[in-house]
Order: sequence, then C-alpha cells, then structure tokens
Amino acid sequence: MRRRFVTNSEDRLEKQIALHTDLSRRRARAAIERGGVRVDGKAQKFASTLIPSGAVVEVRSNAAPDSTALLPIRYHDTSVVVVDKPAGMPSQPTREGKAHHVFGIVAARERYAGLHHRLDTPASGLMLLTTHPAANPAVAALFAEGRIVREYRVAVLGDPGPEGRWEGPVDGLPAATRFVREGQRGAFSFLRCTLETGRTHQIRQHALAAGTPVVGDRRYGGAAGRAWPRLALHAAVLRFPHPRTGVPVQVLSPLPADLCALFGEDPPPVERQRRSAERAAKSGATGGADAEVDDLDDDLDDLDDDLDEAGEE
Repeated sequence: MRRRFVTNSEDRLEKQIALHTDLSRRRARAAIERGGVRVDGKAQKFASTLIPSGAVVEVRSNAAPDSTALLPIRYHDTSVVVVDKPAGMPSQPTREGKAHHVFGIVAARERYAGLHHRLDTPASGLMLLTTHPAANPAVAALFAEGRIVREYRVAVLGDPGPEGRWEGPVDGLPAATRFVREGQRGAFSFLRCTLETGRTHQIRQHALAAGTPVVGDRRYGGAAGRAWPRLALHAAVLRFPHPRTGVPVQVLSPLPADLCALFGEDPPPVERQRRSAERAAKSGATGGADAEVDDLDDDLDDLDDDLDEAGEE
C-alpha cells in the first residue's frame, strides 16, 4: 500500500496514518518502525512524534488492509446497498490487477452483487449496488430515466460563477452537469455538482473545458492537479426511489478527512467514530482475527491517550 496525504490537525504520527489510510494504529506503528513513513520528505522513526497540521505524510506498507473495513456501508437492505468508496479504490477489477475493488468487496459480503455505475478510482463517495438480481431491472431503469440524483462536492481552480450548467460532449456523447458555488478560498472555488448524465470523467472534463479544472486531477488538471495530493471530487449525496417500494431514499456521505483542510472545514471525529463505522460495515462479515486484534489494540491506545490527557489537565 502506498498513500500520500496532507494532515489537517496536530496529532501523533500513528493516529494521523490511521485516520487517513486503511491501516490500524498497530499496523501504522509497524510501518513506521520498518522505515516506511516520511513526513515532509524525512523518514520518521517514532509513532509518538507530533505531526503539525499541513504536513505531507507518505506511507509505504506491505500490510494488507482488511477489505471488510475499507468500505463503510451507508444504506443496506435486501435489494440494494450504498457504500462509501475511499479515494484510490477502483470500482471494479482493473487491468493492473488491483486486489481490492468495490464490486469484489461487496460480492464477498453479499450473496449477490450487481454493479450499475462507477466512480473514478481517485474519487471518493457513494456508490449504489444491487444485492438481489430481482432489483436489477428497476435500478437500471432508474439510472436510464435520470431518477437517481447524484450530487458531488468538488474543488476547482478558478471561479466558474455562482451557478450554471456545463454542456458539451464527453467521449462523443451528449453530457450536462449543473453546479452551484458553495464557497471560495484563495484561488479555489467549492462547488456542488449534479449530474444530468453519467459519462466517464464527466465533471472533470466539463470543469476543464470551462477553464476551472478540478483540484488534484492528475489526468486533466495540469497545474491544478499538483495543488492537492488527491482528486478533490467526492460523491456526497444519492437520492432515489427504492426499486421495490418506491419510497424515497436519501444517503449522505461526509466530506473525507483528506479533503477537509482544502475545503476549510472541520474534519469528522476521528478514531472512535471511524472504527464504529468500520465495525458496522463488518457486521455479518468475517472480519478475521487480525481485525479484532487491531480494534482491541486501538481501544487500549485510546484509553492510554485519555489517561495521559487527564493527567496533563
């Protein structure tokens, strides 16, 4: 595993790694001790080192993350599941032979998994899959009719204006994206984009054509692609009528911690809530002994930290 991220708060190195990657604190410590962690280009030897906000952390680890903990579940029933894909995970198997992808993890958890749409590998956020083949026709129809609303939070370089609609072909097919500017900071604008069509790399290509490329986009962004370590595009909202009952469903995904500093927002609560979401996602799945050991080890670390903080106060 290779990950690079920018910290958005001051904390111990092992905690920063556990927050921003798929490693537990125990495995983060092992990576540090093996010399696999650099902060602002300098190798680090101690897990307890305090890392300031704004530092660039690079992690190289041979530890295989627990796939059941990589993909939090935001909604689940007998017909569909909505998962929260992390940046860097493919939606499906790739020619590079990635071991972990959304379809594979869901298929391992469920008796059936049907893939109906994808997110770009460097993007993060919500994906809808079916968990029963009887739901496939209805979900396919919802996508074809544009009745599944997908909203994205996107940071771009430049200012496209307070709101608008981007139109233009993507890969030779008609495409349209609506956007509303939610804020600005320096040279960056923060948008909420809604897809009217679902073409590959649609938002990224439309933003580029408008002269406001997506921040962190290494493929289309040029200079903007070097402005942040990851693609600043997050699928934050899914709204759809349930394929079996027709009841409206809305699923939300909070902005990931590795984008909060860019958007100027407070990061989500870190250790305990992150693990609570992972444990919920592992409910009914075979997490394995390593995952249980990691959870127990991290809980003991939290207790030690709480005692240390109480002593300091």
